[in-house]
Amino acid sequence: MIESVSVGAAFLAGIVAFLSPCVLPIIPGYIAYISGVSAQTASQVDKKIDWSIVYSAVAFVIGFSIVFTALGAASTFVGQMLHEYKYIISKIAAVLVILLGVHFTGVFQSKRAKIWLYTILGLSVAIYGSAVALTGNPINDLLVLPVIGIALLLFYFSGAYKFLYKQKTTEVKKKPPGIIGAFIVGIAFAFGWTPCIGPVLGAILLYASQQETVMQGIMLLFAFSMGLGIPFILTAMAINQFFRFFNFMRRYFLLIEITGGILLIFVGILLLTGSLEKLSALLTF
Repeated sequence: MIESVSVGAAFLAGIVAFLSPCVLPIIPGYIAYISGVSAQTASQVDKKIDWSIVYSAVAFVIGFSIVFTALGAASTFVGQMLHEYKYIISKIAAVLVILLGVHFTGVFQSKRAKIWLYTILGLSVAIYGSAVALTGNPINDLLVLPVIGIALLLFYFSGAYKFLYKQKTTEVKKKPPGIIGAFIVGIAFAFGWTPCIGPVLGAILLYASQQETVMQGIMLLFAFSMGLGIPFILTAMAINQFFRFFNFMRRYFLLIEITGGILLIFVGILLLTGSLEKLSALLTF
């Protein structure tokens, strides 16, 4: 049975994705698009809740949830096929999660990016060198630290990190009508997720690939979808209150990015050391 802490972490990751600076500001636009009701029109309605907006929001969430959940099932299925190489894949996945975490913190766009990356590489080499000097074994678990440092530099100087900053939304030329249309837009949104969702979703998919059963992968991505979708539905129920919430959260966007990135790096380290399963087991008692 999948650990409840893993499902909770996936749900929290969905909330972090919702609060990210690439997603939160465009929520009213998506609600207006799928419902045909603008925020200005909604504010003129006497009813506290416009259920037509809520129904469209639910259909939208169902649309992207189906896609994300299917991706979770596929990720786990592929991971099972490559079970023989699970140890190597888990290490590669952990390194990728750490790379995504560093990206999420905004280090690659910092003016001091090179200084930060060279510092990380220097520290990783120093720690690894100290371990070799103490144990006399050049092949140990800490070897992965300079590997991560080198990977970060390659990720930066190759320009690969820029791919994650590109907008990847799917345009729907003609607005589909009603709830079915909102469902279709939700599917389009999932296939063209924004850069902010990409790193978080990628980390969850990588973790899903390490699960023992397809159902576990489905549960992880379903939890992520709910973490992203429930706040969206709540926003549709109280669109006016959302703008006050957005103005409050705007000042904390940078903190959210940095915190989210640090959490991803922490998860990557847990995956790398094999400690995530131990932590999950400990927290379930």
